[in-house]
Amino acid sequence: MAFVLAGLSSLLYGVCDFAGGLASRRAHVLVVAFWANMVGLGIAVFASVIHHQVVGDSVTLVDLAWGAASGVAGAAGVAFYFQGLAKGQMAVVAPVSAVTLAAIPFLFGVAIGERYPLAAWLGVVVALPALWFTVHKRNEQEGPRKAVYGLAAGLSFSLFNITIAQTSPEAGFWPVVTVKIATLACLGILMLIRRVQPGLPPQARALALFSGFYVLANLSYLLAVRIGPLGLVVVVVSFYPVVIALMARVVEKEKISPHRMVGLTLAIVSLTLIAL
Repeated sequence: MAFVLAGLSSLLYGVCDFAGGLASRRAHVLVVAFWANMVGLGIAVFASVIHHQVVGDSVTLVDLAWGAASGVAGAAGVAFYFQGLAKGQMAVVAPVSAVTLAAIPFLFGVAIGERYPLAAWLGVVVALPALWFTVHKRNEQEGPRKAVYGLAAGLSFSLFNITIAQTSPEAGFWPVVTVKIATLACLGILMLIRRVQPGLPPQARALALFSGFYVLANLSYLLAVRIGPLGLVVVVVSFYPVVIALMARVVEKEKISPHRMVGLTLAIVSLTLIAL
């Protein structure tokens, strides 16, 4: 059941991140992220209230603090990720962040005592050439600088997934509420510093608001990691670039160069081996 929930989370992340990337081409990335998280906060509060009424929660300040820490990491990750999708090819930024996101929590899981089979370790080894082929410089337009956004996003999202997993099952969905509050606070500060106006242009409004439904992926992940091993659950979630790449190919008619196709293929092999 944990991996079914993780797979659902992966699908939701892919669809909503694709929408957020498109919106970031038509509006400032911070504005897109801000309004997406406003939508996410509303959904998180609604889900938390319903869960509390049905199941009953016993949330502590420690749980809320872990949620707030996750929100700070998530704010950085969303900013890096959406900016990367706006500046670089979707099928490049996505797998770089995914492999990074898979490797770091996997190693963290080992550090805290989780044990995985040989296939999982082979997957981590395959991740290295996957990253190389994905970011390998072919020409001035397709340099590795575009993939830096994916790497930064992967690091930030790794921190997000590790910290939110520290909350207790008795806390229900309330930590996700503090995730959104902390994220909105960080984005608001950044917008003030950079003097970014919060208004969304009409052509980006629907996409930005729709991308806020990725909070459902947060909720699905939280349920999955509470009943399954952190390292492997995060790996399954990391399959979201497959969704993004397919949507970019179908909707945007985006071409994927041969060497990047090798990177994508190796990324999938890496994630598959780790999941096994």
